[in-house]
Amino acid sequence: MTYPTAASNPPFAGPEGLWTADPVELAARLFTAVFVGQGAVPLPQKDVSEVYSTLAGLGGYSLPDVRSGNTQPLGLTVQLAQEAILTWERATIATRLSAGSGPVSQTITMLRFGPGVLTSADPVAALKARLH
Repeated sequence: MTYPTAASNPPFAGPEGLWTADPVELAARLFTAVFVGQGAVPLPQKDVSEVYSTLAGLGGYSLPDVRSGNTQPLGLTVQLAQEAILTWERATIATRLSAGSGPVSQTITMLRFGPGVLTSADPVAALKARLH
């Protein structure tokens, strides 16, 4: 199955490449891609939909503008992004934040140990160290 291309040299080969990647490496690469340039921002936040789009970009494909239902590769992308976010939370580098009444806004907020991973020469090793 082929998917629309989002990047010319993605680090992972499509949804299948994301699915078979080492989960901690994927979480670290996604974290640095999502929060690039945000280390000095007082409260770095990204909408969760940006996390999904960024993950798809790491796999070299794009998600549709209208995201509904259990379609692929959207379903797989959401699953892997949520796993990465859980890894970030376990490492205390970022967390989910919900706000609003009625339509709830879902954002991801970088925590105080996040900049250390973000600016590390080896973000994968830095994330692994936070997990142990």
